Amino acid sequence: MKILHPDSSRIGEEEVADDELVVATTRGELATMAGAINEALEAVDKWEFGLRLGVTPAQATELRDRLNEVLRVTYRPE
Repeated sequence: MKILHPDSSRIGEEEVADDELVVATTRGELATMAGAINEALEAVDKWEFGLRLGVTPAQATELRDRLNEVLRVTYRPE
């Protein structure tokens, strides 16, 4: 996961790759996604996690942590 700044087709020194998607979301929506992943990790048994969600618990944990990191580094107090 990378942060794409407005009006840019580049992320730092890198261009957006052909297999990457750029999604515009609010901080609230991003926090909701991270929370939903966390709830799934707590509610779904490990043995059925992959069958029900299509990823391993480790992959889900990594994604949740990456979402939380984006929220952390982009936080701007009002």
